[in-house]
Amino acid sequence: MTTLGEYIKVQGGYAYKSKDFIESSENKVLKIKNVRFGTVDYSEPAYISDEIAKTTKNWKVNEGDVLISMTGSGPNAPQSLVGRVARVWKNEPDAWINQRVGRICLLDENMVHLDFIFYWLSLPQSQDYLVSNSSGSANQANISGKIIESLPCPKVDYQTSRQIADLARKFDEKIIVNSQTNKTLEEMAQAIFKSWFVDFEPVKAKMNGEQPEGMDAATASLFPEKLDSETGLPEGWKLSEIGDEVTVVGGGTPSKKNDDFWVNGHIHWTSPKDLSGVQDKVLLDTASKVTEAGLKKISSGLLPVDTVLLSSRAPVGYLALAKVPMAINQGYIAMKCEKQLPPEFVIQWCVHRMDEIKQRASGSTFAEISKKSFKPISVVVPSEDTLNAYQKIVKPLYDAITSNARQNEQLSSLRDTLRPKLLSGELSISD
Repeated sequence: MTTLGEYIKVQGGYAYKSKDFIESSENKVLKIKNVRFGTVDYSEPAYISDEIAKTTKNWKVNEGDVLISMTGSGPNAPQSLVGRVARVWKNEPDAWINQRVGRICLLDENMVHLDFIFYWLSLPQSQDYLVSNSSGSANQANISGKIIESLPCPKVDYQTSRQIADLARKFDEKIIVNSQTNKTLEEMAQAIFKSWFVDFEPVKAKMNGEQPEGMDAATASLFPEKLDSETGLPEGWKLSEIGDEVTVVGGGTPSKKNDDFWVNGHIHWTSPKDLSGVQDKVLLDTASKVTEAGLKKISSGLLPVDTVLLSSRAPVGYLALAKVPMAINQGYIAMKCEKQLPPEFVIQWCVHRMDEIKQRASGSTFAEISKKSFKPISVVVPSEDTLNAYQKIVKPLYDAITSNARQNEQLSSLRDTLRPKLLSGELSISD
């Protein structure tokens, strides 16, 4: 064994000042929150001008770079853990690193492959080392470049490190492709919902004597020819309340002190924490399981597949379709789609109405939306034939999202089993 310092040094991010940031540009600045587990999250970055970007070009990231969060939390908040590492993958936006985002730089590119270092830093044992050697509080833990460089790691030659990195990377690249595909499928579902049920584009096209764009004649015939002059809705459609169109339920938590409710439990039980790390809006598994005795303590019982889950607090707004039967805790509003509206419609309605959902939340300690506040939110109910046509198009999109998400779970499990054994030398490539 040796330490990372034999192979790498850590470059700290640039200390941009608040006056350097502008409202928007092509030049994104990555803060510690943008460094996720394995990938960079480019949502909600800061922005700098072209001029500032040029003067700080030494902090621009490149494909293959490995970034690390040098400030974060302790193990009590795993999603914001200090020491998270991310790789910059293909076709990612131009970005620069802010202070407390570190870049792993090789001392000699012929000594070890950078991706080997990335995967070693990604191991739970490496994360544990960085957390345990951090300074500061549990809510703001800090690590220095020296701490990162002191991390024990195997002594390995370049060829072996490259072979291990190449194999490990194949898993991640397939996972990323699946995730990107799912993002596109989700965007397609959102676009169709907005066009049909928010902007009423097919109806407006027919009012203008035009064929609705991208729609066959049979589907177009399902849409009314005009809007109701009083309601502004397509003729024959109605305005209702979501509480009248789906069955809204909450959940509960059986006592954690009673082993009869939890030990050897096999029934899925979810809290919003399960959704915090979910990229796709489908939930395939839960961190906790309850027993039959535990399930009896939850008034809403076991919810069916395709129940729409909405986190109702801490934070409000996580969304997913339950893809296995599951029980829920008190942090959810769950919608059972037992009437006319299909689940794929309801989850997109939630996406579209999220601002209002959040506005209806209240609370002094943390925002929470109650079932009483949620149920009266308005929903446009189209004709049954139109809903069936929507379901025929959108359900296959969600089926594909679910299939890709399941494959990603399997790939992640296999990767996480093989990776530590390969990196430590317990398993060789030839095996």
